[in-house]
Amino acid sequence: MDTINTILRSNNGNRYLLYVNESIDKSMDIHAWNSESIKKVILLSSVMNSYVEGTASFLKICGQTVRNNLKQQLPEWIMAYNDNIIKMMKELGAFRKPVIVAMDWHDIMYYGDPEAEGVKGTQAKKGTHWAYQFATASVVVGDEKFTVAVTPVTYESIVEHVKRLLLKVLGFGIKIKLLLLDAGYYSVEVINLLNALGIRFIMRAHNNGTFRVGDDIMYTTKSSKLPARDQATFRVVAFNGRDKFGHLELFVFATNTDLKPKMIRKIFRKRWAIETSYRMISQFLPKTTSKVYSLRKLYFYLAVLFYNLWVFVNYKHERVIVQHVKLEVILSVILSNIYWIING
Repeated sequence: MDTINTILRSNNGNRYLLYVNESIDKSMDIHAWNSESIKKVILLSSVMNSYVEGTASFLKICGQTVRNNLKQQLPEWIMAYNDNIIKMMKELGAFRKPVIVAMDWHDIMYYGDPEAEGVKGTQAKKGTHWAYQFATASVVVGDEKFTVAVTPVTYESIVEHVKRLLLKVLGFGIKIKLLLLDAGYYSVEVINLLNALGIRFIMRAHNNGTFRVGDDIMYTTKSSKLPARDQATFRVVAFNGRDKFGHLELFVFATNTDLKPKMIRKIFRKRWAIETSYRMISQFLPKTTSKVYSLRKLYFYLAVLFYNLWVFVNYKHERVIVQHVKLEVILSVILSNIYWIING
């Protein structure tokens, strides 16, 4: 049985590699005489989480040539190909029923010029408080999390990128059973938008000392910046529990559902699981010090696409896979085929 599982995993890994190669061919327009070598640099830089320049040098290609070609690519082409993967997932029945969706935004920490295009101030981490930010909408597909929508986060109101993500998700005909959001989205504008659209949500809420353990109440905001008619009204549920790190804390949730507190707690754990998808995405993110915003977007979108392709391959072939294929196995198969990638 172990031998069979190993063979099946290897086959799935090779299938994945073929899809990745195809995605680069169809989502990029590279016309250089050494285009095949450039594509190999893109693939290896992503799966090895390395700098393009270092990978190019390893493959005996001019790093500047690769960068020049990458700068000519449109990040939107990557997401257009990702749309095709979503459509194929739909054809396989992945989104037939209403799904739980989680929204979040992600920091790609930045150490260069804070005036560079797309750079935003954020919570200090790893020696800097500057970052490129992207927001995602992800759904649970089987045992995995699939990123349906991506958008850059700019200095506009949070509610604006929420609208973009929702428009993308709903545009695919995906029905939202429940939307999960972290405390960064806790605002009158976002809550009023979701209520107006009739989208059921569970959202972490800030606790400024107003809420206590055991609260299960209807609450109306009291923002001094808004007239009474524009305030948000929602249910607040508060209880003690342990976070994903095992630390005891007071959990406060805003919701427009009638779910019991225990069910809210159980469902929101799915959000923590979905958050791990970003860590998976980051495993496909090439390293760079570039401040070219289009290149930063291209890299992040590629990482999302490569991650989603892994989920797609697993989902499509799960009926013949004895045990679920983990990302580490996929990556090991790819890395074991580096000689073939380089010389093929």
